[in-house]
Amino acid sequence: MNDQQILAYSKARDFRHNTVERWLGLNAPDRDALLNLAQGLDVGQNHLRDLLDWLEEIELRDGVSFAEILSREELSRIMSDPRLGRNDKLKRLKDELRRLRFPRMARIEKEIHQRVGEMKLKPQIQVSVPSGLESGTVTVQVKATDCDEMKRLIGDLVRLSEGEQMKQIFTLLRGEG
Repeated sequence: MNDQQILAYSKARDFRHNTVERWLGLNAPDRDALLNLAQGLDVGQNHLRDLLDWLEEIELRDGVSFAEILSREELSRIMSDPRLGRNDKLKRLKDELRRLRFPRMARIEKEIHQRVGEMKLKPQIQVSVPSGLESGTVTVQVKATDCDEMKRLIGDLVRLSEGEQMKQIFTLLRGEG
């Protein structure tokens, strides 16, 4: 591929000059890999800048090129999944790159999800943490059809809050353990 394709793509989406220069400043295999991704997902400027930032950080830390990162099996699987639409592919791709960019956070998220699974919650109770562990909070949702059911579920929540898994979740959210 060549710079003309990048320029045409960027012009069609009205990219800013500094974004285009940043893209063109990459080595040829990385430019091409990013162009394939951008064209495949019809990526706009904001998403492209996010991808550039994240890929640069991963590249600097791990010593691997954009092309190597973007050719990883887990990313290729997302891009080739026929069940996913453009928005789902882009979201999952960015989620996977976020995991690569922040491996410690990804590990903590995984451990929290394991602890939630260990609690064996009733379907009427959901425990979740925000993506990226933003705000360091736990969200608990209770779905009840009447007051008696709600009282029982709240009793279950009290017992869960005293359990080891919930304590471990908050310990992980604080970055401890």
